[in-house]
Amino acid sequence: MTNLVLFGDSITAGMTDGYPSPIFSNEIRKYFPNIEILNRGVPGDHTDLALSRIQADILQSNPDIVTIFFGTNDVTAEGPDYQTFITNIKEMITLIGTQKCILITPGITGPSLQDFYPNQKLSQYAQGLVTLAEELNVACYDWHSIATEYEASELLQADDIHYSKKAYELLVQGLAPLIEAKDKISTENKEKDLLGKQ
Repeated sequence: MTNLVLFGDSITAGMTDGYPSPIFSNEIRKYFPNIEILNRGVPGDHTDLALSRIQADILQSNPDIVTIFFGTNDVTAEGPDYQTFITNIKEMITLIGTQKCILITPGITGPSLQDFYPNQKLSQYAQGLVTLAEELNVACYDWHSIATEYEASELLQADDIHYSKKAYELLVQGLAPLIEAKDKISTENKEKDLLGKQ
């Protein structure tokens, strides 16, 4: 069975009405009922903090596929600067392995949070991830470019940062083909390994 780990912040954790929920994982399960999903989203996390938990939360699970979904907290005053953010993501990819990773660019935030989580900065970080993915030949879903086509009120809860059900549906709709491609490769490789051992 393919093992998928979701690595990220509170958006990965599925924060709904102030509490983590399985909404993101459940949406993926609609497409992939036979994949084992481990959600490693931590509310308030950014890439500096995430690197310190990558061994325990990701590498020890020996995953087949890992989605890397950061950026929303990274753009705040407490988060790393742009260059450090890109360097941190690059280090995650190196540790996990380029073939296993799917990068997801950060989405948008609502009007009330622009002083703290500015969309202008989220766009910069998103574009940086797209460029990095091209450089390293890593799968990338540019969720930011999709999210910007919608009104914030359509995608976000009342807190202007966490996602509505519609946002997760759209997110997974675009993410599913990338997971499917990785799942196919992973399954083929496992079958080859089994044949090699016989």
